[in-house]
Amino acid sequence: MKQFEEGKKLFMKGVDGDKKAVKLAYDIFLKLRNTAPNNALIEAYYGSTLALLGRDASQPLEKADKAQEGLDALNQAISKDPNHKEIRMLRSNVCLRLPESFFQCSKVAVEDISFLLNRYQKDSSYLTNNQVRELIKDLSTAYQNMGNPDEASKVLKRLSKKK
Repeated sequence: MKQFEEGKKLFMKGVDGDKKAVKLAYDIFLKLRNTAPNNALIEAYYGSTLALLGRDASQPLEKADKAQEGLDALNQAISKDPNHKEIRMLRSNVCLRLPESFFQCSKVAVEDISFLLNRYQKDSSYLTNNQVRELIKDLSTAYQNMGNPDEASKVLKRLSKKK
């Protein structure tokens, strides 16, 4: 558990651009993944760190391969635990940041974000107000990435009502 929390801290530093932290987080999640192969959350963080390794890679082919491996791991994590909030958030974040022209995964981000917002509709304690605002912005971005600006605008109108 302590290793997992350390991996998450390093992961967050990596999200903010610390390339060394990404490599350290990857090493931690790879080890944890080997010791707990059926843990969906570990699989999700492993996949997310792979995507960050892809972001930081210098060779285009390595960028694409790492990103795809990361997506595959995130998809596997969802198949293991489709109702896990943190896993859905991780996958939607990765999908939103990958180039749509190459990965076409904004639709997956829309699925994940819609799942989370639907859960929130049934239980307002499921997400914080800040998480809801961020998810609505992300949903708008996903629709924009998919070439659907009308839907993106509708989503942003929801956000203005939320504030």
